[in-house]
Amino acid sequence: TSIGYLKFNVDGSSSGNPRRAGYGGILKGDTGKLIAILSGPLKNSDSDLTELTAIRIALEVFVKSEWENNRDLAVETDSMVIISWCFSPVIRQWRFAETFKIIDHCIILVQNVKIVYVCREVNNCAD
Repeated sequence: TSIGYLKFNVDGSSSGNPRRAGYGGILKGDTGKLIAILSGPLKNSDSDLTELTAIRIALEVFVKSEWENNRDLAVETDSMVIISWCFSPVIRQWRFAETFKIIDHCIILVQNVKIVYVCREVNNCAD
């Protein structure tokens, strides 16, 4: 039984395609309390892969966390393209197959996860 939800705002960024890149994420509880921050660099990545990597890492962290068994999770991103790929596997680019394999596996493990779109202004905490 769920005792609340957690929200991961995630974002990926690259300077050129492909160039220097990085990802970030902010995990908050249902009261808005900050729980965790994640960020890191990526080598030679484009903007789509950085966004996918942010989602993948957020899901992996959640699966390995103490919250995984009793919480629902919302992963919020400002990329409509990534959202469409998450919900429609037939339109995914093949070059991201390994990343989606991990994302899909984590979603199965968590069970109560939603990946949702939020506008860039709302998601700026993950920038």
